[in-house]
Amino acid sequence: MHPKWHSLGANEFIQSYNGKTQDGDKIASIHEIIYEGIMFESSMVNQKQKRKENHPVFDEIRDSCVRELRMKGFETEVYLLPGGVGVKLLNSNHPSLVQIAHLPIIEFDFDYAGSPSIEHLAFFQLKGIRFSQSKLQYFSDLNQFSLRKLYSNGAQATDFESLSNHQLEELSLCKTDVAELNFLNCSPINSLFLSNSGITDSSFNSLKDKKFERLDLFRCEISDLSHFAGAPLEELNISGTGIECLSPLSSSPLRKLEMRATKVTDLSPLASCPLEILHLPGSPIKSLSPLAYCPIHELNIAGLEIDDFSPLLNMPLKKLIVSNKKYEAHQVSILEDLELSSLTSPGSPVDQKVEDFLENIANY
Repeated sequence: MHPKWHSLGANEFIQSYNGKTQDGDKIASIHEIIYEGIMFESSMVNQKQKRKENHPVFDEIRDSCVRELRMKGFETEVYLLPGGVGVKLLNSNHPSLVQIAHLPIIEFDFDYAGSPSIEHLAFFQLKGIRFSQSKLQYFSDLNQFSLRKLYSNGAQATDFESLSNHQLEELSLCKTDVAELNFLNCSPINSLFLSNSGITDSSFNSLKDKKFERLDLFRCEISDLSHFAGAPLEELNISGTGIECLSPLSSSPLRKLEMRATKVTDLSPLASCPLEILHLPGSPIKSLSPLAYCPIHELNIAGLEIDDFSPLLNMPLKKLIVSNKKYEAHQVSILEDLELSSLTSPGSPVDQKVEDFLENIANY
């Protein structure tokens, strides 16, 4: 960072940066630059949206915010977003948020149990809020904001219709009593996380035209994926559901699929998907042949009765999780031929080497 800015507070730094670069050239205001998004670092921003050029101003804004937050007693992580910065608060005993109301914070991630003072959040023009273990009583308390992103897992609030006041793109209501999704009818929702909730197949009747990219339906009463046929799904969790057929996913750009403990027996519909990560334990899968040419680099087949390992040879596998048991010689030979960086079974040491695992199963 430029030496003359090193001692400035974040707000003073932003003011000093407005209208010039380190070389003195004229530029737009810092808030305009942030909004334009020369460099996005939020995980929710698609990589394709990133520009190749990295403007040094962003790192300097983030570093300046981090320094000021630490000086005021906040344990945080700061990340860049289009339009401002996000702040992950790690300590529940942090000072009043009023002290940092001047910072360009548009998203808070409260990484601790309980809910912060909603009154203090009113000082910010928030687009995203993430409660880790929220006891939020009423979603209507958030109506003062125009949220694009909300994580409120375990919330006690049941006035879900209040969420229709936001143009939500990303929503997580895991472990809540949500059963209907009509409140999302007019939202541009693309990422929805509903594990361990009251959601059923009929809950999606009003959302058939939504372009879902990420869905978490873990342990929901779901048995039909037809609502998502043609959706640009990239990440999906259907573990612990009654799903039997994957046909609606055949044209999806699916990269990650969690399907532990389902009723699926046939993986053929996934043959054309650009799968990279696939977890199958607990599902009655007998053959991996349909996946032979998928770009899978992480695969979990622990507990499955699969005799033919040859499809693994055509995958760019780096991480493989299998059962810790005796294998036939032809299976061991294939495992040895794979260029893996990780070969483990459930319960294996985190740092177990591939050669150690192969030696262990050879001793059965």
